[in-house]
Amino acid sequence: MSASIRDLDKSKQSLVRMFLRFLASGGVRATITSTRRSPAVQKALWDCYRKTGCSNCRRGPGCFPAAPPGRSTHATGIAFDLRLDPPVYEAAGRAWEAAGFTWGGRFDDPIHFDFRPL
Repeated sequence: MSASIRDLDKSKQSLVRMFLRFLASGGVRATITSTRRSPAVQKALWDCYRKTGCSNCRRGPGCFPAAPPGRSTHATGIAFDLRLDPPVYEAAGRAWEAAGFTWGGRFDDPIHFDFRPL
């Protein structure tokens, strides 16, 4: 599993960098925790989620949903997960949606940001 902007779709990388700068200008430290995922990693997250209701068996704090294999926007490089300090996910999500994109907070995954249109 990658946490690098360079592993996102090349046409999306500059937009992610601008979003991170926007968050930083508001005093928010944003750390990318996941970008592109292999099918095997997505399957492991999905299996964990189906078994426990949580996608992070062994990955650290937090409990978030996982898409089934073949349905994750992480697999195509158009999604990223963020850790925010302070944890202003609602405000960050509104800003992301104002740019015309999808925020995972609408489906119980507040750390998820992707490039699907609203």
